[in-house]
Amino acid sequence: MKRLRLNFWILFVLMVGACQLYAQKIAPVVIRGHADFATGEEIRLIAYEDLLTYTPKVVSSDMVSRNGYFELSYTTSEVRLVQLEIRTSRAEFLLEPSKTYEFTLSMDAELFNSFSPQDYDGFLQVENENETPQDLNRKVNYFSNYYNYAFNRYYFPIVYDKSEAARDSVMALMQRKFDIRYNPFDFYQSYIFYGISQLDRIYWQKDAEKLYDKYLNNDYILYNNPGYMEFFDAFYDDYVFSSLKINRENVLISINDSANYRMLFNELGRDEFLVNERIRELVIIKNLGQLYLNHPEFDKTNILKLLEELRQTTHFVEHKPLVANMINFVKKFSDNQLVKNVKLKEPNGKDFLLNKLKGKWTYLYFFRTDCIECVRELMLIKEIQEMYKDSLRCVGVCLDFDKYQLQNFLNKYPQFDYDFVHFNQQYQWLNDLEVNSLPDYLLLSPEAEIYERYLPAPAEGLVDYLMRLFAPTNPEDNNPMFQPRK
Repeated sequence: MKRLRLNFWILFVLMVGACQLYAQKIAPVVIRGHADFATGEEIRLIAYEDLLTYTPKVVSSDMVSRNGYFELSYTTSEVRLVQLEIRTSRAEFLLEPSKTYEFTLSMDAELFNSFSPQDYDGFLQVENENETPQDLNRKVNYFSNYYNYAFNRYYFPIVYDKSEAARDSVMALMQRKFDIRYNPFDFYQSYIFYGISQLDRIYWQKDAEKLYDKYLNNDYILYNNPGYMEFFDAFYDDYVFSSLKINRENVLISINDSANYRMLFNELGRDEFLVNERIRELVIIKNLGQLYLNHPEFDKTNILKLLEELRQTTHFVEHKPLVANMINFVKKFSDNQLVKNVKLKEPNGKDFLLNKLKGKWTYLYFFRTDCIECVRELMLIKEIQEMYKDSLRCVGVCLDFDKYQLQNFLNKYPQFDYDFVHFNQQYQWLNDLEVNSLPDYLLLSPEAEIYERYLPAPAEGLVDYLMRLFAPTNPEDNNPMFQPRK
């Protein structure tokens, strides 16, 4: 018996050593090449930590050299969906483990200087210098383009007539070109299998059992496959409100009355499409986030308690970081969230830290100096600043890529005598705050905590909002416009 136990521990040690050796042998992905249009700019590689919350994380960065050269590296053991980002311009693609990419990046000059180039279909153009016919992105792009061709060819009979003959015609076209079958061990085959599921979702939208049996009733969740996760996300969207097998009142009790995760888990288990406990837990993570953000009848504090309990007790290792991301996602713009204390720049070049804003309510206004609408609103903000100067500080955050444009702007408009800062190339901060278009607004409490992320525009209700915020509480007034949260 002792000898058997000793042999077990020898085997265990050998297995651990083999796993560590394997991990050490994973070669990093290398992305190098040229971006001649972006010399002196930072290029960032962003990986999504999961495909449920799409939490982005900068995993590598480099400065594009004077001759346009850059090099990035990232170690991953599986295919990942990533982005390349320069300024606010991006390109999205799939990254294969241990592969070296030789990229040439290009970008329309006018769009590159725009803050939101994607609004005008402006993206980084990526040319892969060492691409082969077996390159994953090449195959995925070919599949997507051909599927769009086939689908659009029969668009009207598919969408409006629900014609089965049209659906079969599209499937016939696709099957001539692609081997469409379920294979969870092959990323590309899984991608096209789930990518074509849109057809079945149209024809079987009233027969969830068929969809479930074909696409979800198996032993594998493909967490990092966009095709699978997009189907999963659509199938289980707001599911606790759409499932006829789940008692909504019991869900309400399990969350609001007791924050009882076991009761919630068992209640959802009544649904035949949630028999798989791994899928059920993933659906709970997704739906708790939706309940927090979209359904005020559910207690937000208890939802966070349930998510935190799940983060600590889940038996599925893939779910632990995913739950943590969901917690951060729903809390991002909640009460009492400190705004990230990034280092901005004053017009004179001095550092400006956001914790300096403690003591007063602070209205952050994001703008660019070439934005005509922004200049018009800055005029209104000047009046609002004077109206509430004892209670409110207005701070204009300039998002011009050239920081010297701010000083030129203030020289041109000396009447703007309130605070201005430059964002100092803090792109991750803008991404965290979801500042994607301009103008944009944010209200901080006197503790420098996020009080309201999405405010009415200066000309569309901001004054009414502030009147309610700073006026004495009147319990008889129950019909305010843009009343702040309590």
